Amino acid sequence: MSPPWRVEDEALLARLEDERLLGRLWAVSTPWAGRGAEPPHPRAAGMIALIARTDSGRAARARAEQGDLGPLVDVVERAPLTDLAPELLHHIALYLTRVADAMCEQSPEDACDVRVRALGAWLALSRPPRTYLMELAQAVVGTELPSAEIDRAAADVALEAIDALGREAEEGTRARTNRARSAWCTLVRVPEACRAAGMGGSDDLAKRAAARAESKRSHALESALAPIAEAMADAGARGTLSADALRILHPATTLWAWAEYDEAVERFVVDQVSDAAWELYRDSRWDDLRALMAPLDPLVDSLCKRILEHREPMGYLAACAHMLVFRAETATTLGEQIAHAERALVICPSHRNAQIVLCSYLCRSAMDKMGRTTFFVGEKTLAEVESTLARAETMNPASKSLEEAKRRLAEFRQRSYRRYP
Repeated sequence: MSPPWRVEDEALLARLEDERLLGRLWAVSTPWAGRGAEPPHPRAAGMIALIARTDSGRAARARAEQGDLGPLVDVVERAPLTDLAPELLHHIALYLTRVADAMCEQSPEDACDVRVRALGAWLALSRPPRTYLMELAQAVVGTELPSAEIDRAAADVALEAIDALGREAEEGTRARTNRARSAWCTLVRVPEACRAAGMGGSDDLAKRAAARAESKRSHALESALAPIAEAMADAGARGTLSADALRILHPATTLWAWAEYDEAVERFVVDQVSDAAWELYRDSRWDDLRALMAPLDPLVDSLCKRILEHREPMGYLAACAHMLVFRAETATTLGEQIAHAERALVICPSHRNAQIVLCSYLCRSAMDKMGRTTFFVGEKTLAEVESTLARAETMNPASKSLEEAKRRLAEFRQRSYRRYP
C-alpha cells in the first residue's frame, strides 16, 4: 500500500515544477546558456511561485506548463513594475541581473535593456516606505542596528546597484569591453529606470540615482582618458606635440563612439588638441592641420550643436569657435571657408580671430566678383559687392585686405550703370 499523499509532498512537487519552469525560462532568456552561462540557484524558482499568486500569473504559469512561455516572459520582462508585489520585484531584480550577466559578452545592447529593467525593480523596492526591504533587513540584522540606519541601508539598495555598474564600467572602459559597454549604457539610462519604477525626475531617490550614475560615468571616462592626457603632456614636454597629437588622440575618437557620444569626451578632445592645432596654425602648416582636425570634426560639431541648443557649456564657446576657424583656414574652397567662419561667429559672436578671417574671406569674395565682371557693371552686382565689403568692415576695419578691396571698388564703380552726382 502506497503512503498517503501529504501536503508536504504537494509542496515539493510544486517546487520541483517551478524549478523546471525556471530552467526553461532561463533557456529562453539566455539562448546561449548551454555555452557556459551559469543558471540561477534553484531558489530563484520562488519567482515562479510568486507570479502564480495572481490570476493572470496563474494563467501564465499554466500556459508555460503547456509549452508556451510567452506570458511568463511578459510578466518577468515587461509587466509594469509598479503593479508587482515587493517580493516579486526582488526576485525579478536578482533574476534579470543574472540574465544580463550571461548576455553581456554576446549582446551588450540587449544586456543593457535587461539591466535597465533590473535596476528599475531595485529602484521600485527602494522607494518609500520600503517596508519589504526594512523587514528583510531587520530579519537579517535583528536589533543590532537602529531602525534609522536600517532605513538608510534599505534606501541605498538601488544606489549600490548603480555603484556596481560604475565599477564594471570603469574596469572595462579602457579596453572597451562588451561588459563595460553594457554597464555604461545602463548608467546612461538610469532616468528611464526611475520612470519604470514610478518615479518622476523630482523625486529625491530619482535625483540621487541620476547624480550617482553621472558621477560613475564621469569617473569611468576620466580613468580611460587619463593615459591620453598623460601622453599629450609627454609629447608637449618633448616638443613633438604637433607631430604626435593625431596618433595620441585617435583612441579618444573611438571612446566617444563607444561611450554613446558623451559630451565629456568632446570637451576633453577640444581641450587637448588646442595647443597642437595652434602650433600648426601659426606655422601655416595647413595640410598637417587639416589631417589633425578632420577626424575630430564630428566631436567638434556635436559640441557646437549642444552649445547652439542650450548655450552650454558656456566655457567652450571660444574654444569651439577656435576649432571652426581652424577648419575654415584648411577648407579647400572660399565658400567653405566663409561658411565655417560664419558658424564660428554664430557660436561666439565676439570671437576676434573669426572676425579677422571672415573679413579677409569677404574681401576675397568681393574682389573675385569684381574680377569676374569684365565689362559694364550691373547695379545688382555693384550692390552685392558694396554690401559684402560693408560687412567686412564691421569685422575688421583696419584690415589691409579691406583697404585693397575698397581701392578696387572705386575703380569698379567707374564701370557701373549707376549714375552718381
